[in-house]
Amino acid sequence: MAIAVIHRQSFVQDRASRGAAVRRAPAARPPAVRPLRAGAPVRGPVEPPLRWTARGRAVVRAVTAAALTAVMVAVVAAAVLVVHRNALAGTGTGHLVARYHVVLPGETLWGIAGQEAPSADRRETVARIVELNALNGSRVAAAGGRMTGPQ
Repeated sequence: MAIAVIHRQSFVQDRASRGAAVRRAPAARPPAVRPLRAGAPVRGPVEPPLRWTARGRAVVRAVTAAALTAVMVAVVAAAVLVVHRNALAGTGTGHLVARYHVVLPGETLWGIAGQEAPSADRRETVARIVELNALNGSRVAAAGGRMTGPQ
């Protein structure tokens, strides 16, 4: 109560001296002091528990709800994509026909691409061979190995 009275007096004095209303923040409450027990370690002042305002509680609820909603939407979207992909996996028109090429000593991907698709662009054919056989760079499989060729 004394703090409120001092605050009001300073407000009145400032208003009278300056001619305008100047508000000062009330003095901070002193921290709560806990009685010490014999032999207990001495600690700093104990802070009062955090007090949530109605607006603060509403903001925390809204942010939590938004985060949970985002996670749920992501999980549902991932599930839909997986189910959709699996549903499309069996809708093929039939069996795939693969062409194999047995690698001979000294052969290159450029040469194999020219043999497998002579009328197509060799760069695209080489890229397709690398993709189909999961090759690292432009290295050819060892001589005698089988490589899948493009259609």
